[in-house]
Parts: sequence; C-alpha cells; structure tokens
Amino acid sequence: MATLAAAHRFPTAIAVIVANCVPIVGVLAFGWDLRSIMFVYWLETAVIVFYSVLKVVTVGGPITLLWMPGHLAFFGVFMSFHLMMILALGPTPPGGFFPPDVIRELFRRTWSAGIGLVVSHGISFVVNFLGNGEYRHTTVNEQIAAPWKRVLIMHATTFVGAWSVMLFEAPVGALVMLAVLKIVVDLHGHLRERRVNSEAESPRSAQVPATTIEGVLGLFGAFLVFCGVVLAAGSGGQVFRASRIRSQWPTVHAEVVDCRVREAVDRAPNVSYLVRCRFRYDVAGVQHVAAFSTHSTSDQETVAEMRRWVAQHRSGTMQPIHYDALAPERISLGELGETIDPPLVGQTLTAAGGFAGAGALLLVIARLRSRRSLARQAVA
Repeated sequence: MATLAAAHRFPTAIAVIVANCVPIVGVLAFGWDLRSIMFVYWLETAVIVFYSVLKVVTVGGPITLLWMPGHLAFFGVFMSFHLMMILALGPTPPGGFFPPDVIRELFRRTWSAGIGLVVSHGISFVVNFLGNGEYRHTTVNEQIAAPWKRVLIMHATTFVGAWSVMLFEAPVGALVMLAVLKIVVDLHGHLRERRVNSEAESPRSAQVPATTIEGVLGLFGAFLVFCGVVLAAGSGGQVFRASRIRSQWPTVHAEVVDCRVREAVDRAPNVSYLVRCRFRYDVAGVQHVAAFSTHSTSDQETVAEMRRWVAQHRSGTMQPIHYDALAPERISLGELGETIDPPLVGQTLTAAGGFAGAGALLLVIARLRSRRSLARQAVA
C-alpha cells in the first residue's frame, strides 16, 4: 500500500485535498458551523457507499447486485445513527430525531461540498480503480469491507475533533483545524487503497484473506462502542460548559423583547415544546439583541413550568442572563433557567449506554461467529 510519503506518485490525491478544502472555505467565507462541517462528512459516507457498489459490481459482475440490499441496509442503519449524533451537535430542534427543516437547510448550505466529494471519489474510481487496473488485484469481499474500514476510521477521528471543538465553543480556528485533520485522515485512507509498482504485479492469491460478515459486525460494533464513549465524554463536556457559564460568563439584567412557548408536532402523534425568547441588554455601552431557545421536551411537568415562566416574563420585564465576554451576542440562562431547560446529562448518558451496549452485543456476535467458522475449518 502507499503512504503519505508516496502521495506525489498519485495525482488523484490533489482531488482529495481540493474537495476537502471546501469546508474550510465554507467556514471562512460563509460562516459554516460545526454541524454543517459534520453534515458534509455524513454526505461523504453516502458517496463512498455509492462508489463501493460500483467497485463490487466491477469485480464480481452484475450477479453481485443480489448482495447489495444487505450491504446497503447496514450502511443505512449506520448513517441514521450518525445523522442523529450530528444533529445533536447544534441546538435541539423540534420535529423528531430527523427534523426535515434542519436537514433541508444543511443540504442547502453544503450541496457544493457534496458535489466536490462526488467528483473527487469519481476521479479516483475512474483513474485508479479502472484506469490503473486495481480491480484486477482485489476480491468482492475486500471491496465490501473496504468502505467500512475507511468510513469508521474517518468518522471516529472527526467525532473526537468535533466534541473537542464543542468544548471550546467552536471558534473559527478550531473548525479549520478539524477540516485540516479530516484532510490528513482522508488522504491517508485514499493512499492506503493504492498500490506501489512492486505490489501491483502481486497475484490475487497473495492478497489478505477476504473479510467476512464477522469483520463487518466487529467494525460496526467497535464503532458503536466508540460512539458510546464519545457521548459519555460529551456528558462531561456539558457539565464543563455549564460550570464555565456559571463561573466565567458575566451576568447582566436584560429586557425581555418577546418570550413564548412554541410547539411542534412530530411525524408520530407527539408534541414537543420549547421556550424561545429575545433579550435586549447593554455590554460596555453597546446594545445587543439576542435570542435564546431551550431544548424541546414533551415532559408535561417541564412544559407546565415553561408556561408559568413565560407568563411571568412578558415584554418589558427584566431577566438576568449570562453572556459570553468574547462574543456578547451569545447568551445563556445557565442555572437561572434550569426549571425550564434542565441539563441533558442523564439523557446523554442513557444514549451512551445504548450505543455501547449495542456495540458490545455486535462484538460478541462477531466473536461467536468467528469461533464457529474456525471450528468448522478445523473439522474440515
């Protein structure tokens, strides 16, 4: 396989770098936030899966299309979990786990990056896989497993970076560094799939044994366990941020411009509620007007408290708020609003346990299947 030191031998690496620079332009020129960048990387998963199907069909012929529903189903589940985690990186919107308005807005904002990824992976497919004859030195099972290895490594790295960026309130420099980290990881993954000249002549029989369903289950299980660890760390990040708001964000008395309880009907027959308010306040002689929204909830006790709180905060009343001294337009009620916006640490830890438990189950299943396969081979 090629390494970063051999990048100059593969002109297609330029397309990888250019496509991954689009999020940097988005951050610097168009104000993309953390969730927008991570959504681009979510789109890349779909692009990788699309080209993996083309590679499998190229190697194994049209008959392999019969295997594709199971292959795509695994990725569908993975991408659903992944999208839920990405949406959790921003304000919790009403509309269920996959609020259509938010997803449409993310598509509208990041479509150019998606096209860049389609072109970049397409160039690699045509030039390397077809033009350089890489399809002659691989197997169907290897191509089924290949996107899992690359996608899981890529997203494990970017999620660690994303939670780090959240911890530091997503400054522009940190977002750019996250995009640079993604370029390095993606370039490394791209080159690992390439063969240097001495390897290109290796017969197919010299390849590593094909990865079976046990390997895919093991990789997916390991990723879910990793997601559980990241969510648990995110709970610690929430506690840290709340402590930082209480201790480091100044407090100012703000005038309520408007404040109301809003509701949204999900696709299921559930109704969620949130409080959205706008406040007017002065910081160093400069007047600011900023909006604050709570998390959405369907808990009736919390909703009743929301209604009482809003009834006491009509337009023109005063309410102490916290603001970020480095960016005064960013505000929070902090501990002043815990009755209407309770911390989500418990829910996050529950989700972490769910991810980790599901991942551990898949790892156990993969291990048991592997042992049975080895036992059958020993008998044979």
